Amino acid sequence: MTQPQTLPPRTALAGAALLLCALLACYKLELGPVAAVLAAAAALYGYRRAGGEGTPRRAWLCCGGYAALFSLAVVAGRDVHYAGMEGGADVNFIDWGADSLLASLALAVLVCPAVLALYRFALRRQLTPAQARPSRLSVWFAMWALIFACWTPYLLTFYPAGIVGDGALTLEEALTPGVPSSNHWVVPVILTMRFFLWLGALISADLHVGVFLYALAQSLLFSAVCAAVAYRLWRVGAPRWAAWGSAAMYAVSGFFASYGMALWKDALFAAGVVWLALQLWQLPQAEPGWKQCLNFTLTALFLCFWRNNGLYVLLLCLAALTVLMRRRAKRLLACGLAAVIFAMVVTGPVYDALGIRKDSLTESVSVPMQQIAAALSDGAETTPEQEAVLFRILPEEEWTASYHPTLSDDLKGNTALDAVYLETHFGDFLAVWVQLLPANFGTYVEAYLMQTLGCWQPGVFQGSYTDYWIGVQDVAGRGWHSTDWIETLTGRSLSQLLQRSTRFVPSGTMVWVLFLVFALVLAQGQGRRARLLVLAPFAASWLVLMLAMPIAYAYRYILMLAVGLPLLCLLPFAGQTLREKMALSAGPRIP
Repeated sequence: MTQPQTLPPRTALAGAALLLCALLACYKLELGPVAAVLAAAAALYGYRRAGGEGTPRRAWLCCGGYAALFSLAVVAGRDVHYAGMEGGADVNFIDWGADSLLASLALAVLVCPAVLALYRFALRRQLTPAQARPSRLSVWFAMWALIFACWTPYLLTFYPAGIVGDGALTLEEALTPGVPSSNHWVVPVILTMRFFLWLGALISADLHVGVFLYALAQSLLFSAVCAAVAYRLWRVGAPRWAAWGSAAMYAVSGFFASYGMALWKDALFAAGVVWLALQLWQLPQAEPGWKQCLNFTLTALFLCFWRNNGLYVLLLCLAALTVLMRRRAKRLLACGLAAVIFAMVVTGPVYDALGIRKDSLTESVSVPMQQIAAALSDGAETTPEQEAVLFRILPEEEWTASYHPTLSDDLKGNTALDAVYLETHFGDFLAVWVQLLPANFGTYVEAYLMQTLGCWQPGVFQGSYTDYWIGVQDVAGRGWHSTDWIETLTGRSLSQLLQRSTRFVPSGTMVWVLFLVFALVLAQGQGRRARLLVLAPFAASWLVLMLAMPIAYAYRYILMLAVGLPLLCLLPFAGQTLREKMALSAGPRIP
């Protein structure tokens, strides 16, 4: 008679420990005991597989580090209380405690083997140079045509464009004759709108025509870059279903279509960031020629001029070029630095000579202002010298009355704010911020996390951004209105159907997709530097945003992650391909 098999003591002990972790994590996440048992069993199986296949230490560190940070974000995100952008600190806060830290550590133990499984899967499915397909622009053009054709119903249903928020204010600035008064709405964007308004005036006296032409041109450019991302998958040898599935994702999602026709500058800026990443993909092939240098320079100039923080994104990308590519990138570094210097001269002395005001400093210091306001709201102790600086910038009562943890507009846009004093005494302001930091560290951290929720909180889609992109706001009473041409011509409207498709993966989740790809690339050894270079524009955009986030939930600021999603998903599988390209580029040049 055979004896029943029993688990080895070490395995039984590990299973019991994993079960305890699962129970703790599931309790915090409000999941049942069945889910805890399944999670513990899956984690035990994952750890046994990872240990049996000789997973290198680097992979353990990268995957484990990601699991720890991601789990911390998941639990902290569940502890967030959010009651709308205009809510005060009494309704918008993070209820974090010791149990949250324990639950995040327990969840990290369960998540780690899943990340390791993704690491092993990517290693087994590496693309090779032999799988690459020859260049066929007809494929890219077919993808472009598919995407834009599917976006056409949005252009016709919500004619002339999405005139909302900052886009509506930018349009008003474009309609104001003369030199733009300031660079807040970005001069090149204003001039571009004026061109299409002038072009529309040649066709009709109705201003809606010019606005529609601008939205049409923007949609064409935006869809072209989306098609370029899908075409990149096709070129490197990814399965056809993946390449065409990416094109279909862009085509059928109203999220991308609505951004394509909104008057915000963010759609084209996101497209520029993704286009820069696609160019950096080509860098390891060989020493860049004059065509690639020209394309890189034009892209760099576009990023610098199309959004005010684009200059900082470019500088971080140039730093990544210097570290990762060294001498191989000297030509592109020279082009990038030339673009930076040119942009600084134009936006500095040239704009000053034309009477164009620079963007207010308050736009860049919204995060430290929010942190100081949070500390003052919590009753922080201040010295007379500190109060002399702070209350000169803004009256004492306004610091607390205008503080909203997830929105800095009421604080930085307060009519009592002395912006001139802030600019001339910026060093004193930073000194006070540093002095208040030690005694108010926890308050500073919570204020920062609340101000940047949309850039780290996974699985949450908040704010009024469901159909906000394609609405119409007549801020100056010019008679702006939307016309549903499909309903006018057919008697049936598609507006409700199209609006239901405007949601996408939450922005915070997209950030953790970026971090996951970063961890998987670091864990692998093949073509690691080349792939980190492709990630640089995305990471730089996120980092710059985290330093000056004006609103907690605003997907448009981090739109480049959604546009580049297929490219990000491709990178863990492209190590061997990029390693071969780097090996070729490191050797002697072949005439």
